[in-house]
Amino acid sequence: MIPIKLSYIAKQLGYRLIGDDQLICNIVTDSRKVDKGDCFIALYGESFDAHQFIEQVVTQGANAVIVSKSQDGHISQLLVDDTRQALADIAALVASLSKAKKIAITGSCGKTTVKEMISAILSRRGQVLATAGNFNNDIGVPLTLLRMTESDDFAVIELGANHQGEIDFTSALVKPDVALITNIGAAHLEGFGGIDGVVSAKSEIFNHLASTGTAIFDFGSEYAARWHIANQQQKICGFSIAGKSSNQTKFSTPCLYASDIVVDEHSMVSFTLHSPQGDVSINLALPGLHNIENAMAAAAATLAVGASLQDIAQGLHIMQGVGGRLNVITVNEKLTVIDDSYNANVTSITAACQMLGQSQNSRILVLGDMGELGEYALSSHQSLGPVIESNQIDLLMTCGELSHHYAAGFNGEHVHFTDKESLHQAVEQQLIKFMAQGNVTLLVKGSRSSKMESVVKFVKNNKNIKEVAQC
Repeated sequence: MIPIKLSYIAKQLGYRLIGDDQLICNIVTDSRKVDKGDCFIALYGESFDAHQFIEQVVTQGANAVIVSKSQDGHISQLLVDDTRQALADIAALVASLSKAKKIAITGSCGKTTVKEMISAILSRRGQVLATAGNFNNDIGVPLTLLRMTESDDFAVIELGANHQGEIDFTSALVKPDVALITNIGAAHLEGFGGIDGVVSAKSEIFNHLASTGTAIFDFGSEYAARWHIANQQQKICGFSIAGKSSNQTKFSTPCLYASDIVVDEHSMVSFTLHSPQGDVSINLALPGLHNIENAMAAAAATLAVGASLQDIAQGLHIMQGVGGRLNVITVNEKLTVIDDSYNANVTSITAACQMLGQSQNSRILVLGDMGELGEYALSSHQSLGPVIESNQIDLLMTCGELSHHYAAGFNGEHVHFTDKESLHQAVEQQLIKFMAQGNVTLLVKGSRSSKMESVVKFVKNNKNIKEVAQC
């Protein structure tokens, strides 16, 4: 965190300072993690009130607290109307003290992968702060901004949302120099009231784009014209898998596109990236054709803040995989597991099925429910049956309340389970059966609520599966 005095915060934001002035170097929201010299901010909600832990954090060594209820004792305190809003306002104030270029990212899927791609590229140019884990909501974004230091050259901030107005709120805190939408798909439909609501919510990222900033989006999207109109006062750069001929002429603005695409037997991708700055050969460290679009989005964002084509090529080639997102695991010489268990929506399951469909092995797909779809839940699950069918999946295994609807339009073998233990045992039996006949690729995916990572863990640690491979 950039050190800041309580008196400066109070003056800039109109808070009341009680007690001695203090230099704040770390603001903590979890009372269990308070160390000597920290400032504790007492958040509260419908079922909790962290003000009850003030005495505890003082004992642990906190030198200041931010509260909405005046506290007894000699602890320095900022008195505010709403500590949740204060967290956001202080984070924005700290961020304004940084000279780092800020890139904000949103979209229905691919946000985290693109964030990691951008971070890998920009780390070749300077010090990068990036969103950790899923800290991308109205609490996570302020906490990320509070991690900014005077040494940061870039900040890569992921903005998520499950309701209207959330991205408008967080993008106002970030005030990005680059605002990027990866894509639009059927995710969190319950909170947005349909796909039009998703588009409106994601478009909020442009509301607080700096006047000298750059808006980046997919020129092939059906919403591209809308975003182009909304950003006529800013710079615009697009990317498109469709290529130059169909998109470069759509808008009189720069567009990145790919050619010479090659996919190897492990689903690893290489291609030529064409940009306004020139062309460069790209060898991705991540598998799957869909990552071409992610890479182009990352390239466009980093070019906007001064990266070179060489930075892009090298960063994309050496970056680490993102946990639970199409991680290819060689369990043994006969079994490859693709762990895509972190989350799921219609777009990301489609991409996963396409990747599995490229395997030359027997193909087993294990799917859990997609969450937060509301009235669109049934139709969304059913819409994926033809996708699964077209990718020639040998066996579909599903688990949950809605996942059996994936089989609508799928003519292959399908088995459904309502509990994980039964699923695990069946996966073991099917893998032993398939491995006796040849090599197998197993892909596992589902929303966070489905906790499909348990299937990956079960397979990796299963002794019976390992013994069959040895035989």
